[in-house]
Amino acid sequence: MSIHYNQVGYDPHLPKRAILTGKGECCMILSERELDIYRQTETKTCEPALSEAAYDEASGDTVRVVDFSAISEPGKYFLIADGEKVTIIIKEKPYHELSNALVKGLYYQRCGCELPEKHAGNFRHAPCHLGKATLVKDNGELDMNTVIDCTGGWHDAGDYGRYIAPAAVAVAHMLYSFEFFPQVYRDRLDIPESGNGLPDILNECRYELEWMLKMQRADGGLYHKVATKYFAKFIMPEDDKDELFLFRVSHCSTAAFAASAAQASRVYRAYDTAFADRLLGAAKKAWDWMEANPVFEAFVNPPDFHSGGYGDSSCEDELFWASAELYSVTGEDCYLAALEKRAAIVDIAQFGWRETAGFGTLCCLFIMKDKLDKDMLAALKERFLRSADSFLELAKKSRYGTALAADKYVWGSILPILNNAIALICAGLLTGKDEYSKAARNQLDYLLGINATGYSFVTGFGERAYRFPHHRPSYADGVDDPVPGLVSGGPNKVYPDHVAKMTIPPDTPPAKFYIDHTPTASSNEIAIYWNSPAVFVAAYFDSI
Repeated sequence: MSIHYNQVGYDPHLPKRAILTGKGECCMILSERELDIYRQTETKTCEPALSEAAYDEASGDTVRVVDFSAISEPGKYFLIADGEKVTIIIKEKPYHELSNALVKGLYYQRCGCELPEKHAGNFRHAPCHLGKATLVKDNGELDMNTVIDCTGGWHDAGDYGRYIAPAAVAVAHMLYSFEFFPQVYRDRLDIPESGNGLPDILNECRYELEWMLKMQRADGGLYHKVATKYFAKFIMPEDDKDELFLFRVSHCSTAAFAASAAQASRVYRAYDTAFADRLLGAAKKAWDWMEANPVFEAFVNPPDFHSGGYGDSSCEDELFWASAELYSVTGEDCYLAALEKRAAIVDIAQFGWRETAGFGTLCCLFIMKDKLDKDMLAALKERFLRSADSFLELAKKSRYGTALAADKYVWGSILPILNNAIALICAGLLTGKDEYSKAARNQLDYLLGINATGYSFVTGFGERAYRFPHHRPSYADGVDDPVPGLVSGGPNKVYPDHVAKMTIPPDTPPAKFYIDHTPTASSNEIAIYWNSPAVFVAAYFDSI
């Protein structure tokens, strides 16, 4: 018998569930006072609703759902099943602290500056990666005429590379979270800019945006990334002294930047018109570069360079997204024409670094709902809801409620789960149907412990939060605890690395193909664009 539950807590006003695996049938939930009575009398004072046992394909588990939604009184409870006991917390705003920590998790990823003890506590470190970067040609030769300052930004993941495409997506998740749920971002997050009149989520995004602006070439194109030749050893960022390299302008990075910068110009205009103007000018230059260079060329690493590739086979989705954001802030017909050209050919409910059209859909259906042609909006809405319905069916099919097919537990499996949660949330906002919100809640539950591994996939949050991320600072800083507020990629059976293959039995079901072990990049790395969709999802449930 094993109990899987949301280890952060439950909202008194929302449905509440846990999962039992195994053959046990005895289950009860007790308050602290009732637990004392039970210990003295063995009287079962509360037996929650328990579903019939059912087989879950992705995990191989026999699963029962425990429904204790009838309990609405805040407090500490104990869920007991066949001798196992876990602590259940019901409280108002259970996800507020989590929401803040997920944003501050990006602060801990800052590059090019000191993280002082005042703001970072035990996770402080000295300035890092301050050198200039030299351009690498496609053949691996260096272009000594192109050496630029590209300090700043966020370390992308467990390594110290910085990449435009995932940066653009991470910023977009966070800015849409702010646009949709601004009321949850009133707290100061104890970062250097706190108290400057700007919400701290915007302060943090600006740190990344300023770096992205540095990565733009004079003609508007965006250099793909800045990184060392090889991934750094497991050392602190300030100890990574390897030479920095700049990689050629790429179509998808340029288009993603155009989209993200245009969106940012809309958001920041209420706070800093000069910065908003810079962003819009840069976004338009990036778009113009795409127009002047229409022949798509996929990015691949030059020979003998081994940092993350972030290649893509098409940038039509980035162009759809960019045209939507640019039209929303300029009203210029050229962007509308580009938007209409691509609206029917892209997957409009995806929010990942490779498939980005979902952001353009949000821009159309929410930001520009009174600006676009009604027939176009109706068609987009119908297709978007059809996709959301497919995610809803995935969640219903899974006995854990997870919106992911059993054969899709890939590297970063948390990303499609959280991105599907975003689609479900937005479907609920569009229709008012609670079934979408309920399914989205199940994905937040997955993140926080209702998954086949039993781990909470956010460092520092949960009785059984994972502790050993594939994250160089968490390993090298000499602190027992990992950097808090970082999201793990989660189970990955499709592309396991050699460490996972050696430590996880090959017949392990996909949803359990995970080990909390620092060397396992394939299942326990962190990434800025895994934190950022979690920011959106947590903010939504913090807002209701």
